[in-house]
Amino acid sequence: MTNKILIIIFSIFQLNSFGQDDKSNELLKQLSENTRSYSFMDVDFDFNFLNTSQEINENQQGNIKISNNKFRLNLNEQIIISDDSTQWIYLKESNELQIMEFDSEDEMLSPNKLFTIYENGYKSQYVELKDNDHIIDLFPLESSEFKNIQLHINKEKIQISKIILFDKNGGSFSYSITKFITNTDFDENLFKFKVEEYPDLEIIDLR
Repeated sequence: MTNKILIIIFSIFQLNSFGQDDKSNELLKQLSENTRSYSFMDVDFDFNFLNTSQEINENQQGNIKISNNKFRLNLNEQIIISDDSTQWIYLKESNELQIMEFDSEDEMLSPNKLFTIYENGYKSQYVELKDNDHIIDLFPLESSEFKNIQLHINKEKIQISKIILFDKNGGSFSYSITKFITNTDFDENLFKFKVEEYPDLEIIDLR
């Protein structure tokens, strides 16, 4: 269940105009400029899904590597890779690979959009500076699955350090960044699935 939630949350947002709070606007503008200047990002994160009314408190770790529209998302049970034309979803437990065409405009297939979540469709409000992080709340301008999103932005680096998404059922989805490395050398093969490394692989080609 957790992996399905992770994929949905990673994929559901692709956003582009800033809100109405001047201080938050300026910070989000700086954040956007910084993020889009990176040729490569290598990010580790801790994920938590919490819903006290349903007695759910699930945790896992993940990593995402991003270069423009290319990405490699590694979760506990799945690996999702895109080279900006093809997408591979590998299910570790069943040793199954699903292959499909990738459309960078289709937000349901773009987990890398999480890092530009603030750019469109939300009104922003500056909350406070806490523990060396600027905290900004985002409120959807139109009907959304989430009632609000909270961004934590590192004061010195102007990088996202944490994202919390609050749904309408009392649940929260938290991504805490534990490693954020940018602009290092990388192998383009990161964004290809190497079938030869997985013996007895079941392949489902949906193209």
